[in-house]
Amino acid sequence: MRKLLRLFLLDLRLLTKNKTFYLKLILFPSILILILGTVFSDSSSKIKTFNVAFYNADKGSSEGTHFVSLGNVLRDNVFKQEDLKQIVNLKETTSYKQGKQLLQDGKAAVFVYVPETFTKTAMNNEKTDIVLMGDNDKPLDKEIVATILDRFNASVRTMNVEQRTILQSISSTGNIPKDKIEKVMSQISGNKQLSLKIPVVPTNKDAVPIDAMQYYSIAMVVMFSIMTAFVLVHSIVDEKQNHTLFRIKSTPTLNIQYVLGKLFGIILSVVIQMIVVIMISRVVFQMKWGNPLELLVITIVYAFAIGSIILLWGFTAKDHVTVSSLASPVLYIFSFLGGSFITKSGLPDSLRVIQEIIPNGKAINSYLKVCQGVGLSGMYIDLLELIGIGLIFIIFNIRVYSGKRWNKSAIYSHGKKPAETDVSK
Repeated sequence: MRKLLRLFLLDLRLLTKNKTFYLKLILFPSILILILGTVFSDSSSKIKTFNVAFYNADKGSSEGTHFVSLGNVLRDNVFKQEDLKQIVNLKETTSYKQGKQLLQDGKAAVFVYVPETFTKTAMNNEKTDIVLMGDNDKPLDKEIVATILDRFNASVRTMNVEQRTILQSISSTGNIPKDKIEKVMSQISGNKQLSLKIPVVPTNKDAVPIDAMQYYSIAMVVMFSIMTAFVLVHSIVDEKQNHTLFRIKSTPTLNIQYVLGKLFGIILSVVIQMIVVIMISRVVFQMKWGNPLELLVITIVYAFAIGSIILLWGFTAKDHVTVSSLASPVLYIFSFLGGSFITKSGLPDSLRVIQEIIPNGKAINSYLKVCQGVGLSGMYIDLLELIGIGLIFIIFNIRVYSGKRWNKSAIYSHGKKPAETDVSK
């Protein structure tokens, strides 16, 4: 244990003397978080109130003394409800042309048009559509209104089914006066208890929403941790070329001690990165990360997994070019599939499966759960799988390191010719 600690401290001393450590491992992530904070601090990632142009041409449908206009219901009971007023500012128009013009002039983000025969065709269970137009520069606003209209159409279909079911039941009992049928339809139309309600229940009652600043801060620090590991494994190549590794192998140092010493250096660097990012985002942008102890546990476990994977490449690489040649492909492919460039919810289902398997994807998911108030009990499976990945690659690292013959002829620089190498023997 003492020898392992000595190797670790030696690596740490060399690491802190390297300017690349401060530049790539600490400065770059910090600058990136400051840029992200500037982008998202104006609440651009949050939903703002937007204008919706609305033209209701629906003439409704009459059954005796009972008049129903679903266009009016959409306007009064949906778009004008108190909760929706906080994000939707309804601007009624007197014509289709006027509503479209407001959209084109940028005075409305979305234009909704209810056709003349909407109620009649809907009540007769015939095909009908509400026209929805949106500003291409404001896809989120259009998506919100589209969701509202989808829920409204679902409610209309449900009410239609309820009415037909009750009427068929009444008609099967005999001849019922028309006024009583109209009364039943009126009661059904006005009875909200009969309409379908879909409860929205979160998986965790204490969960809090994640904004874009939080997500991309996590995603970027996870991405930079991969770069950190690749930067640090260059030290193994240095030790090969400087004959340091030959001298280490000649001492009674165990193979596992050397491998773990290198891995602990990677873990410490990733932890330092995470602490710096948390402090900057916390102090400058008041970002809430969650329980610090849980964040530390995730960081250590993830660094153990990703560090052991990349460490294997450091032991097999012949020179610095070999290490760098793999760094970029792994960094970009893993970052894309892990959810650093595109949010995990934006990935297709086939790639989302991969996101939940690879180490950096598991790390992002675990960090997000901490931010949402989910404890370690809700992510222990991911953490155990990361530990398992790390242990498997530790075994590979030890086998590769112990199987290499780090003699002088094997660690000469590649600039010499074979003949020169023979003479040196």
